[in-house]
Amino acid sequence: MQRKHISKKSGGTATQTSTGVHSSLNASKKISLWKYGEETAAKLLIEKGYELVIRNYRFDRAEIDLIVKNDETRTLVFAEVKTRSSKFFGEPEESITIGKTEQIIKAAQGFLMEHDEFEDYEKRFDVIAIYKNGKQENINHIINAF
Repeated sequence: MQRKHISKKSGGTATQTSTGVHSSLNASKKISLWKYGEETAAKLLIEKGYELVIRNYRFDRAEIDLIVKNDETRTLVFAEVKTRSSKFFGEPEESITIGKTEQIIKAAQGFLMEHDEFEDYEKRFDVIAIYKNGKQENINHIINAF
């Protein structure tokens, strides 16, 4: 499988976030960041000609953030979205473990068992890594990530 890296950057300056903020505020920010990342990734894929099939598909305990299709190219994409507002622990895509990829593959197999209409589609696993801190944003779409 060939990997392609596509980056989109927008300007701005990085802002430092403070730690020790009330935990419910941090939880609210995480949910907001998670929703922002998923929405941004969905828009990116739609702009590239894909149609959203389902968000947050669950099979057993496994989950896939986005499943999109392109009927013209007969491609089905299972996309994992990782969004971060700090690079303290590394790039967003670096947080995807072998265990996580196994869970995504398990969920994809479950989806395909339930949806035989995609039997003749090419299947692909992408990662969309988003770094967003204030006005600074970086989107890295990794095609055929695993």
